[in-house]
Amino acid sequence: MTRPVVLAAGGVLWRHDAVAPEIALVHRPQYDDWSLPKGKAKPGEHLLVTALREMAEETGYQAQIGPYLTTVRYRVTSGGRPADKSVTYWSMRATDGEFVASREVDAMRWLPMDAARKLLTSASDKKVLDAFVAAPRDTRPLLLVRHAATAAPAGRLKVRAVPPGLSKSGRAQAQALVPVLEGLGVTRLLSADLPACAQTLAPFAASSGVAVRREVLLTGDGFSANEQEVTDEVRRDAAARETVVVCGQQRVIAGLLAALGEGSGVRPPTETGVRKGGWWLLHHRDGAISAYERHEPAA
Repeated sequence: MTRPVVLAAGGVLWRHDAVAPEIALVHRPQYDDWSLPKGKAKPGEHLLVTALREMAEETGYQAQIGPYLTTVRYRVTSGGRPADKSVTYWSMRATDGEFVASREVDAMRWLPMDAARKLLTSASDKKVLDAFVAAPRDTRPLLLVRHAATAAPAGRLKVRAVPPGLSKSGRAQAQALVPVLEGLGVTRLLSADLPACAQTLAPFAASSGVAVRREVLLTGDGFSANEQEVTDEVRRDAAARETVVVCGQQRVIAGLLAALGEGSGVRPPTETGVRKGGWWLLHHRDGAISAYERHEPAA
């Protein structure tokens, strides 16, 4: 019999010096342990959003997402039945906030990494902290989004160079992006000058007030003829402390992954495919890429 899977997410929250940071640990009175902040995902919630939400709920701090660290799996009891629990962790830099004790978490400590490792109760949490030690820090996010699912082209077996508008499932995928982009603090939206791409970013634009900038150079032909110009613009925006989202077709996403990775010291992924509505989360320092994450669509 297949056991149910309980999905959860959390992170290593750090502050101050990126070389020798302080780490936040929380005390849970129910278990009388010191642990890394984490919690269960809500139905349909992207795990990245879960991690940011649980971090705020358990520590009182807002955070900027950093690189993926690891996923820990172990057995638990859920609803009186055996289950498998999967907890995904990210590095997170504290931005602002203040701890307030609750019934679930009654204390929090900021500690140097060595002291934090000694205080952690769980061996699996210590492995997460080890992954944090090896990961790049003080990075900023940059997203490359493949446009969401599109309506079927009119006419039997008709092929169109320009994707039409979004289908019902595509609109659901675009809506599911909203909490992700909100959690990442997106400040700049760049879209290929194509209906499907602009519509993919439209729900977040409407909720946030961030305008969608449509670019002919982000279409397939435009990018092929102006790859260096487009790459330089995206890198400049990212280096200027903007949190940038680029939405385009698969070949543009693949091209940007390769072009942005040049000279960064971290090899771009060889398999760049992602389903419609999916996205790549890149972590960078001043435009130089330090980590890549592939995320499939949430809806």
